[in-house]
Amino acid sequence: MTELYQALAQGLLIGATYGLLALGMGLVYGVSGVVNFSHGDFISLGMFMCLALYSAFAMDPYVSIIITVPLMTAIGALVYIFLIRPMVGHQFLMVVQLTLGLSLVLQNGILMVFGGEPARTPSFVESKLIILGEVVLRVPHIVAFVVSFALAIGLYIMLRSTDFGRSIRAVHQNAHAAALMGINVGRVQVLTFALGIGILALAAALLLPGTPIQPTQGLRYTVITLLVVVLGGMTNFVGIMLGGLIIGVAEAFGTIYLDGPIGLLLPYIIFVAIMLFLPKGLTWSSAR
Repeated sequence: MTELYQALAQGLLIGATYGLLALGMGLVYGVSGVVNFSHGDFISLGMFMCLALYSAFAMDPYVSIIITVPLMTAIGALVYIFLIRPMVGHQFLMVVQLTLGLSLVLQNGILMVFGGEPARTPSFVESKLIILGEVVLRVPHIVAFVVSFALAIGLYIMLRSTDFGRSIRAVHQNAHAAALMGINVGRVQVLTFALGIGILALAAALLLPGTPIQPTQGLRYTVITLLVVVLGGMTNFVGIMLGGLIIGVAEAFGTIYLDGPIGLLLPYIIFVAIMLFLPKGLTWSSAR
């Protein structure tokens, strides 16, 4: 029973961070219709930025977000303006190829700068634990859980209660009608893509303490994010966070209860099973 509680707690804590990763992709897709297949490599870039700041200034990953989040947000804006926007409206496969090419550029750029060996970025909370009965919780996981849900709530309030949020919703519903109402659609798309990349910088810092990193890890994060986004319903924030929790719990149960490849495959098996019964994702079930 202790293993069950441990797996459930660990899965929920990690799953909230997966939900945060997917929120960035869902936000971008909702406004521009772009599925960013370099998503995971931007997460990797954020992690290696934290590593560089720790190596140069002994800056804790949680502190480094004051630099990495604005920097990654600016990079996201430039990427959208000069690479993504010229391709929006063209064939879907052209955008896919572009983002896959960007993924390779990021991955190999990180490899050239930092080398191919796994690295770690220490944090002052890395080894701290909270013990609840027989369940042991890592403080970095708790911090990631709290921040992820706080940011998700903040994004929800922003979308519902601010002019910029209403502009995002208007562009998502009908970009042409939004333009006729005086909304600068191009500006909203740029800012939303930049915001999505900035969220990844924050998520990277939350995932980093105690986690070995390497330049080739981006694909794993992209796949996990796609699982969560599709499971949650692409643009449904509540569904996306719930999807993140499901994938996180499945990953934890697979790690603890199953050995070898089957344990690693458990999140994908559960994803396929859910999609067989709910092909439109968790959004469909919540809409009934």
